Amino acid sequence: MLIIHRHLLKSFLRNLTHTMMGALILFTMMDLLDHMTSFMDNDATVSMIARYYVYKAVWIIDTVLPIAMLMATLFTLGGMARYLELTALFSSGWSLMKVTRPLVILAVITTFLSLGWREYVLPAANINRNRVWEVEIHKNPDRIRPTQHISITGPEGRLYHARKFNPNTNVITGLKILTRQGSQITERIDAATAFWDNGHWTLTDGTRRIFIGDEEQIMVFEKMTAKDLKIDPKSFYRDRIRQEDMNIRQLQEHVTLTRLSGGDPTTALVDIQFNLAFPLVNLIVVLMGIVLASGPRKTTVASGFGLTLLVSFGFYLFMNFGKALGHNGTLSPMVAAWTGNVVFFTIFLIMFLRARR
Repeated sequence: MLIIHRHLLKSFLRNLTHTMMGALILFTMMDLLDHMTSFMDNDATVSMIARYYVYKAVWIIDTVLPIAMLMATLFTLGGMARYLELTALFSSGWSLMKVTRPLVILAVITTFLSLGWREYVLPAANINRNRVWEVEIHKNPDRIRPTQHISITGPEGRLYHARKFNPNTNVITGLKILTRQGSQITERIDAATAFWDNGHWTLTDGTRRIFIGDEEQIMVFEKMTAKDLKIDPKSFYRDRIRQEDMNIRQLQEHVTLTRLSGGDPTTALVDIQFNLAFPLVNLIVVLMGIVLASGPRKTTVASGFGLTLLVSFGFYLFMNFGKALGHNGTLSPMVAAWTGNVVFFTIFLIMFLRARR
């Protein structure tokens, strides 16, 4: 790696670290002041408060990362432009993209890391944060792990709905099981009760329907051993996740269940596209920051903050406005989620064509 690239990355990572630390402290302090009365009224312990903010820090990182990426880009390249380092590099034949190539590569890597963060880290942190807030601090019943009206997808692809589940006895009341091939239901089992016995489910007082084309075969049973059901009792007692906290895989399962039950999966489809589109913001804001900081006007601390606020506010406004229009069905899921990225990438291309490069 060239010396100038090492210098650029070192400065960028230092600015990014400072920005992220400042954002974490600022957001935490603001939230702490806002919830201090609630903590005191409910006699929350230091451990509860600390764990609540550890889990919330995961959400803060996800939310402010694009802002921090933009600000770090503006401060890093703005400093190089202010001390005429960019001018010297341009004079020696370097292009803007050659100078900033490490930042673009780092932004691409950050985009994939952000996608993984939202898929594997953020949902679990949100669940734990909600549990600490609702159950431990406010002493409310644990609704995150429900015992009634549970709908899940088994490892073999079957869809299960339990009207009631007793985690102490592993007994299900009102069990429905749907087997499908593609979008077609090939089998439906209804049982009054089901209990876990020696590693498999035993169903009682139910019916089994098999659908072959337009024909239906019905079998009534008092007791049936279902060793082919691959789901275990723990699956019925897993965390219930709010749709806004689901990752892409969970949203896809939710879409399937919603469609099979005759519901409208539009909001979940919008959220899937939004989860795919949002990480790309990290790359787009870095590209915009490169063009803005390399302009003839010097980027000061004040102007860097101003540009960061302007671009970030506009980006989040587009994303959330599109998401709202998608949820109410005005826009298709893909258009609703990706319009902000398309608009701001187009702005980048226009600025890039007019920039010093």
